Amino acid sequence: MTDAEPIETVDGEPILTLTTTAHGLPAELPAALAAELAELVDDAQRYADAAQALNTTRAYASDWKQFTAWCERYRLQSLPASAAVIALYVTSLARRGLAVSTIRRRAAAIARAHRQAGLLPATSDPQVMTVLEGIARVHGAAPNKKTALLREPLLELIDRIDAGCTAGLRDRALLLLGFAVGLRRSELVALTIEDLSPSPDGLRIRIARSKTDQHGRGHELLIVYAQPPRPCPVRALRAWLDTAQITTGPVFRRVTRTGVSSPLTAQSVALIVKKHARAAGLDPREFAGHSLRSGYATQAARDGHHPTQIAATTRHEDQRVLAGYIRAGRGKDDVAHVL
Repeated sequence: MTDAEPIETVDGEPILTLTTTAHGLPAELPAALAAELAELVDDAQRYADAAQALNTTRAYASDWKQFTAWCERYRLQSLPASAAVIALYVTSLARRGLAVSTIRRRAAAIARAHRQAGLLPATSDPQVMTVLEGIARVHGAAPNKKTALLREPLLELIDRIDAGCTAGLRDRALLLLGFAVGLRRSELVALTIEDLSPSPDGLRIRIARSKTDQHGRGHELLIVYAQPPRPCPVRALRAWLDTAQITTGPVFRRVTRTGVSSPLTAQSVALIVKKHARAAGLDPREFAGHSLRSGYATQAARDGHHPTQIAATTRHEDQRVLAGYIRAGRGKDDVAHVL
């Protein structure tokens, strides 16, 4: 991130000129201090890069690239971009039929690029905000939510899985574990053996990092033994690990003709849910990896668990989302009947 070359000495100490003045750093320093400062600049950038999830960073980079290409087409300045330019750009996205959420992300990417360049982004200008609000009103639509996988349908899926094969054992464990404590699909595939620890009541798992915990503070959840005749997520997980002979590293992995291989991806979770939904006679288009998490929250509310108990497990950052699951779980009990 820095370029330096000796220009003179003071008391025998080389003086270096650094190309870091744009960041408010001194232009000339003794060599030893210059080296320290250069390392700090590099480390600061690495920390800044780590502040964003990898997928978000990739999406923002792609979004910024598309914005600059659009500006070049019309010979407009992209950095810094004026409020008028940004307003026209988001308008062009709306005319192309992009989702409101995508347009907002594009605006966020523009803002991020400006902040990284030390510039104040014009995305918060009233002109831009008004256009974005209008786009949301005209083109906004209810999110395409997948069906929550409740307990009874889940048990139907589990009953149809062939526990006599390795892949079947994996799928049983994955579905039961994801439902038991409302895990995100990214959290399921990120689990490692090192995140598991035995408990007299079942199994403790540590969620090392999640969507709402990008700083990696971690969260510990207890998965209790299920009472017969219900299938037990703890025993199902043990059966999978023993059969697959997994003793370290990722918990959930691909099963090929040659054995157990690489870790599953988040998309794999969705495909597994859809596969077994289809086998149980359900429409696979209605389900996705998130159906396990929403199913847990909805079923827990239906069973009468207090919202604080549910929230402690799901770790929802947006309580409005959790409230939606709770309302869905209460169903007719949450309606003031008059007939």
